[in-house]
Amino acid sequence: MSQPAPSTQSGSARSVLRKRLLTAGVLIALFVFLILQSPPAVICGVVVLIVLAASWEYSMLTAAGQNRWDRLLAMLLTSLVPIAFYTGRPTCMVGSLFLPVLLLSVRSLHGGDDLKARFEGLMGSFFGVLYIGLCMSHFILLRDLVSWKPWIFSILAVTYLGDGVAYLVGSSVGRTRLSPRLSPKKTVEGAAGGVLGSVIAMLLCKYLFSMQISVGETILFSLAIAVTGQLGDLVESLIKRSCGVKDSGSLLPGHGGILDRLDSLLLAAPVGYYLALVLQAT
Repeated sequence: MSQPAPSTQSGSARSVLRKRLLTAGVLIALFVFLILQSPPAVICGVVVLIVLAASWEYSMLTAAGQNRWDRLLAMLLTSLVPIAFYTGRPTCMVGSLFLPVLLLSVRSLHGGDDLKARFEGLMGSFFGVLYIGLCMSHFILLRDLVSWKPWIFSILAVTYLGDGVAYLVGSSVGRTRLSPRLSPKKTVEGAAGGVLGSVIAMLLCKYLFSMQISVGETILFSLAIAVTGQLGDLVESLIKRSCGVKDSGSLLPGHGGILDRLDSLLLAAPVGYYLALVLQAT
């Protein structure tokens, strides 16, 4: 098969980039509007809806042959986690993580004759609860921080500006593959560019929001978010590659599914929350 002409390839790359930027811009604008204008209950509701959509994609990836009742059970258990975190009660928060262990374990005792498949299904479902439900619940915890808005904006800016710079650098000058089996298009050059973009984004946030942290702490925070964000991207790639698919869905133009857009944040948001706690305490 003949290869596309260079002009065709560059035109396709520009088209994908436009879609990515437009989708990311709209989503970030909506999220920022919610943060500024909505009460905590509304934000919790939005997080729950995102968790439901992401857990649906996750179950379609990891358990495509699962019956709809098992899929709905996993989605329900995953969505209960942010609701429990919204209450702020430790017993509810811990209980929302124990309940999936109990119910999914009981459910796994009934099924087909392939015990290994049943155990793998149990582990996959419970990982989904933690991976999506627990990680996304940190957006609710972030609201409990002192001066919480700059921290949320910073995490979003560091993650998504870093992601955008990584894409631009990687598609322009990327040569060395970062992880060929997990994500063939990601390069070391792109990853390095993404880290630099993240540092710049965090420095801008520090001065724009007059954040009371030192330059060294600012750089440390941005590096931690950048690295965990890229790790989160690779983890989702591992899930997709193991299931033989390229995208988790097709809901978002230029990005694929909800999980494809959340992948970096799923690990970066919790790390950002705990680092913010430490930096506020110093």
